Amino acid sequence: MPRLPRRSFLALATAAGLAAATGAGVAFREHTRNALTVTNRSGRMITSLEVSLPWETLRFEPIAAGESVSRSFRIVSDASFLIEGELADGTRLRANEGYVTNGQYGEEVRMEVGPGGAIQLRQQRR
Repeated sequence: MPRLPRRSFLALATAAGLAAATGAGVAFREHTRNALTVTNRSGRMITSLEVSLPWETLRFEPIAAGESVSRSFRIVSDASFLIEGELADGTRLRANEGYVTNGQYGEEVRMEVGPGGAIQLRQQRR
């Protein structure tokens, strides 16, 4: 097998190092991403749903009964989630739940909409 010229070897080593650094960066970003997952266990379609923080509103398309949908969100300062929406039968969804603190990352928030529009929110770090 012929030897690689020094310049080619350095180019390959640099490319391999950049690929490894990029992979580590993507893994770190995914681990530190904040995610909100809504699960519809109400038995009715969720026709509208907005989950708001003072700096950002997450809008969800209709969510069928039994379906789960996730969105990522940013944390800019301390705040709680304002939740507003409606089920297909006209039941209003409204709650002010949870709490995020500036400097947090990797938050996993799970919101379950149950029968009668009952909302349960759980938070944990990834």
